[in-house]
Amino acid sequence: MKKRRSAGSWVGLACALAVVGYGATAQAAGGAMGVSTYTPGDKLVRGLANVLLGIIEIPRNIHNTTQEDSLLAGWTVGVGKGLGYTVLRMVVGVYEVLTFPFPLPKDYVPVYQPEYVWQAPGPRYK
Repeated sequence: MKKRRSAGSWVGLACALAVVGYGATAQAAGGAMGVSTYTPGDKLVRGLANVLLGIIEIPRNIHNTTQEDSLLAGWTVGVGKGLGYTVLRMVVGVYEVLTFPFPLPKDYVPVYQPEYVWQAPGPRYK
């Protein structure tokens, strides 16, 4: 017998894809980083993206630390840095989701830079 996916998992997947798609198009259209005006929608999407995708900080920091130092440093220091940045990004994301209707900070500017996890420096090669 085939197992059917629940409606909730499809809704969650659709929301995640919408957040990533909106964030990428906002960035491409000049709606992210370096823009002087932000909207409540920008703040909400930024918060959702950081909550849903903040976990990407862990493999990114493992890889970057391994490239900069060593494999051992990558799997110790990199994991620690990744966990720290993940928690920070997710907490900031929750804050932005809860406060998106209010211009806090002024003009809905990002609380954390880079705004989206995919804007952070990625793998670096020597």
